[in-house]
Amino acid sequence: IMMKPNMLDYWRNYDCQKGLEAPSIIRYLPPKFGRFVAFDGRVPHGVNKVHGTNDPRKARIMIHGWFAEPQTIWFGDFEEEATQQEKANLILEQALNPLITALGSGEIGRVLGYLAIRINISPDGSVDSIQSVCDTLVADPADYRGVIGYDEDDNEVFEDACVDLKLTIHEALSSDLYFPETVNGGSVIVPFDFV
Repeated sequence: IMMKPNMLDYWRNYDCQKGLEAPSIIRYLPPKFGRFVAFDGRVPHGVNKVHGTNDPRKARIMIHGWFAEPQTIWFGDFEEEATQQEKANLILEQALNPLITALGSGEIGRVLGYLAIRINISPDGSVDSIQSVCDTLVADPADYRGVIGYDEDDNEVFEDACVDLKLTIHEALSSDLYFPETVNGGSVIVPFDFV
């Protein structure tokens, strides 16, 4: 049994006209032999009591754990050559410092959760693409700012802290960022943990 993830940000889209019956807020995952379920641990979840055999070959087994502490991970030519990785780490750190300052300025609404991005690097050292590989971000309800302006048709524009944050990260890590040249290029996973 898992609560639907949109319940983590329940009050943002609250509608007093809608009832809250179990099917609208809870997802039931029927048991199926050989199934593996991985999910955001912030989502409230539980299991029904199981009756039957204690033989682990014929019963449900639950393994609970967390991924390793988030860290920057290099792939391709950067993974294989320590000097290239050291140079690339310095370049990445220089790009991240102003980004961290911008994120801490308060101009972007606060978020909670985890974001890991992959920066794909061409052999010439330029950033080929940036993509999210894990994203559990939700806006911090304690920092929700609501209407932040109006568009050209005078419609209200609501803050979307998650989109603002990802756009800021993308802009900071894609423009004018050059890593050392390599034979085949590579990539790097950069984690962001917002608590």
